[in-house]
Amino acid sequence: MKHPDYLKEILLLVLLLIPMVYLGIIWNRLPFQLATNYTVDGTPEYVGYKGEFLLLMIFLFFTNLLLYFLFRYIPRTEEETNHSQAPLHAGEYYRIRFAIHIYLAVFSCFVVLLLQLGYQRGAEKWAFAGIGVLIAVLGYYLGRLRPNNFVGVRTPWTLLSEAVWTRTHQMAGRLWIWVGAVVFVAGFFLPIMTGVFLVFVAVVLLSALPYIYSFRLYNTDKG
Repeated sequence: MKHPDYLKEILLLVLLLIPMVYLGIIWNRLPFQLATNYTVDGTPEYVGYKGEFLLLMIFLFFTNLLLYFLFRYIPRTEEETNHSQAPLHAGEYYRIRFAIHIYLAVFSCFVVLLLQLGYQRGAEKWAFAGIGVLIAVLGYYLGRLRPNNFVGVRTPWTLLSEAVWTRTHQMAGRLWIWVGAVVFVAGFFLPIMTGVFLVFVAVVLLSALPYIYSFRLYNTDKG
């Protein structure tokens, strides 16, 4: 088995930590209260606290961390058990991982920077907008993904049938795009806590529905 490139893995872990380190450095300079959900005349409908923003950043950090561990360790199991499908090479796979993590790091730092500069109005909205865009873009590529040992809806049923793989990923791609659009739009109108709950529900749906769909599809095709 090929040994991992530890320098590349360390770079990804650094990208994970950069937003939280940045937030820790400027934390004491952030305002204690954060106004959100402004009306058209500029009046805030809700005044929260920076502790709520910290919760949002922690949520983003663990989302990024979950993506790291999923992409880092699950492929090793697949490589050891199945060599029949490998259209993605290790270099291409790493570039996908790097693009996802640098995107999350950059837009997380951008949101913190807005608060540091005093742009409270809509700063936290960009976090949800960024998540929505990421989900939609991943959905676009997910719907076009060929069978492989690295990424995708790799359930027992999609791995057994190329037809089930294709139809499941087409369904999952549309689902991710629609959910990403909903998160993007709704994030501009919801308080931080409600937005975090919305993203949590979205993650559950994006994980569970394609899994259930592939199971039903495989068993329907088998009669």
